[in-house]
Amino acid sequence: MNINNIHDKYMKTILGNLSLAKEFLASFLPAHVKKYIDLDTLKYSETDFVLPDLKEVFSDIVFSVSRKNNKEAYISIILEHKSQPDDFTAVQVLLYVAYGYYKQYRSKRSLNPILPFVFYHGKQKWIFKPIEELFDELPEELKPYIPKFIALFVDLAQFSDEQLNELGDSLLTAVLLLGKYIFRTEELRNKIKLIFEKLNEASNSPQRNLIRPSIVYVLRNIEVNFILEIIEDLPPTIKTDIMTAYDALIEKGMQKGMQKGMQKGKEEGIREGMQKGKEEVLSKTVINLHKKQFDIAQIAEILEIPPKKVRELLKKAGINI
Repeated sequence: MNINNIHDKYMKTILGNLSLAKEFLASFLPAHVKKYIDLDTLKYSETDFVLPDLKEVFSDIVFSVSRKNNKEAYISIILEHKSQPDDFTAVQVLLYVAYGYYKQYRSKRSLNPILPFVFYHGKQKWIFKPIEELFDELPEELKPYIPKFIALFVDLAQFSDEQLNELGDSLLTAVLLLGKYIFRTEELRNKIKLIFEKLNEASNSPQRNLIRPSIVYVLRNIEVNFILEIIEDLPPTIKTDIMTAYDALIEKGMQKGMQKGMQKGKEEGIREGMQKGKEEVLSKTVINLHKKQFDIAQIAEILEIPPKKVRELLKKAGINI
């Protein structure tokens, strides 16, 4: 799975939660837009407005919301796949919006406005250019022929960590910090404790079920050994959540490898290989935790294995206990 698919899956999981989606939109929609819609009526829409030609460029999450006059509007969060700014994205967004109106027309319904919300988190800062700015030396007489629309644009790189922290919701702050730094490995390393602390603050929130996908997203994008190095400095609750997610990822990987091996008719060999691989990963984890000054009882509790097994693995590694 490439990084775009991983990012899409994660963001759709997060924003598929209506409470967090409301917090997100309440934080980033302009005040003059919010006064005409009722975010309490926000609901997930099964439709999408992405043409096949745009699937390599965009994916979307579409919500419907009631306007103050009891009519509807669509709020479409467009997940940007480009790794760097593209001046002509407005043309692609125009095609996206036009297709959205065309789909409404084909369904023989009255048209509802589509509010396109472009979400970008690449390495470089990006100033989104509307279509009218893409033409060189355009005479005033020709400007009325150029389509005009507004796309709400969020580039996470333009927001400081302090601004994201001021949003108030710890889980949303953690998600946005993660999105901001996910393609900047060294900076992500420097921010990972803050992100985990924010996730820990959300432990008692109604959206606690979104902490696990966030941890898995981190583990898929940063070296596990680095996480194990900093884990002792984290609060106990998030520490346990990380180790549980880590163990589940290992187990999932084993099962995947087993299934693939069995398809090739190597059932016995794969079983032995997977067992050996699991033992090696477990041994490395025990050694890393020991180096970070966890005692045998603590290691056994974190990894949910008998203390005798911890001693056995440390002894095999030549560590005197």
